[in-house]
Amino acid sequence: MISIVIVNYHSEKHLIKCLYSIYKHSFKEDFEIIVVNNDQKDKIKELIQKFPEVKIYQNEKNLGFGAGNNVGARIAKGDILLFLNPDTEIISKNIEDVLSLFEQDDKVGIIGSQLRLDENKIQPWSVGYEISLLNLIKNNLGLMSSQDIWQAKEKVEVDWVSGAALFIRKDIFEKTSGFDEKFFMYFEDMDLCVRIKKLEKKVLYYPNFEVRHLGGESYQQKKLQKKDYYRSQEYYFKKNRNFFEWLLIKILAKLFYANH
Repeated sequence: MISIVIVNYHSEKHLIKCLYSIYKHSFKEDFEIIVVNNDQKDKIKELIQKFPEVKIYQNEKNLGFGAGNNVGARIAKGDILLFLNPDTEIISKNIEDVLSLFEQDDKVGIIGSQLRLDENKIQPWSVGYEISLLNLIKNNLGLMSSQDIWQAKEKVEVDWVSGAALFIRKDIFEKTSGFDEKFFMYFEDMDLCVRIKKLEKKVLYYPNFEVRHLGGESYQQKKLQKKDYYRSQEYYFKKNRNFFEWLLIKILAKLFYANH
């Protein structure tokens, strides 16, 4: 059974389209949909009417992306979890191919989907090599080392995939204690992939399962979005990289944020 977990915040109009896309593709496997609502309860009245079978868990406040997904995972009954952003729409009808990858290799812990923007272009920075200070500098100089990965045509083992459409074995997710809730938004998916790989499990990018992703729809204030991004980036480096890299990222983030 697949448990599809969607965390909603300021994305009600997109969430309706997301749910329609799930049912449109008529999964042959048994599945359940769990919406964890970090928003006001009255905003999803329309959803409750149109999709009465969807399980809705109402949080008292906005817990953030990782914490919200952890709530959904705890009540999920499936042995495979699909974390899906509310501003996504499933394009592919081959979810069975994704599940077969788990069945064929018990070392596979996470499978990431190919994300496509609204104009059907592949979303950059949706999968890649390990995040490091050197990689960030190269990216800012236009030397994008991960570009060959997100443009891959076949499955490939990677260091991280985006949490916008991420499959994971539930038992492995529980073994890692789920998403680190100190990340309010951003970098929690990369951090999860780091911990999965430490368990000697594989992180795969499977470009044949496609999902449309609008991105950034839950943020109404771009300044707040940047603040959350840099805070999470700093915490990621503090947790997963060395002291020198963390210190430089902390300084650079403050300089960049102060000037933008």
